[in-house]
Amino acid sequence: MDERNIQDYIYEELSFDDQRIAFDFIEYLKENEMEFVKDNGYWKDKIYYLIIFNTKYVCFISIKDPDEKDNHWTIWSDDMDSNWFDKFSIEKRIKETAWKYIDFCDNCGSCGGGRHKVIFGKEFENVCGCTFRIDNPDTDALLFMKKMVQIRKKEILSSTK
Repeated sequence: MDERNIQDYIYEELSFDDQRIAFDFIEYLKENEMEFVKDNGYWKDKIYYLIIFNTKYVCFISIKDPDEKDNHWTIWSDDMDSNWFDKFSIEKRIKETAWKYIDFCDNCGSCGGGRHKVIFGKEFENVCGCTFRIDNPDTDALLFMKKMVQIRKKEILSSTK
């Protein structure tokens, strides 16, 4: 049985620059009480992690997916409720970064088709069930990813009250 954790995979599979951002994000997730579950179902042959808070999905992380040669690592958000985006004061730079990472539906069949969403005051059509997809995140993306996790965590906490 493979005893490696997500940090081991980051160290083994990613370049130094990617490692810096990945380790920063992983530390942020840990500080926010996220659980890391390596997928042993559909994605069992890949380095694919489900990030969970209070039994609900927050995001998903893939490292060195052999089907996506140009992507060293990718983060997808879980389906996020559009109403939550307007409950946060977000600086313009982070909003623009978020809009850059909208995951538009490619009709893969996993989410039932794209939907209309308003994200930080801007309307989008055909948004995938994974609202955001960030391939090979840079420092700007990291700031947004942390905000995305913060929003999702508050959304989860409010649904348990």
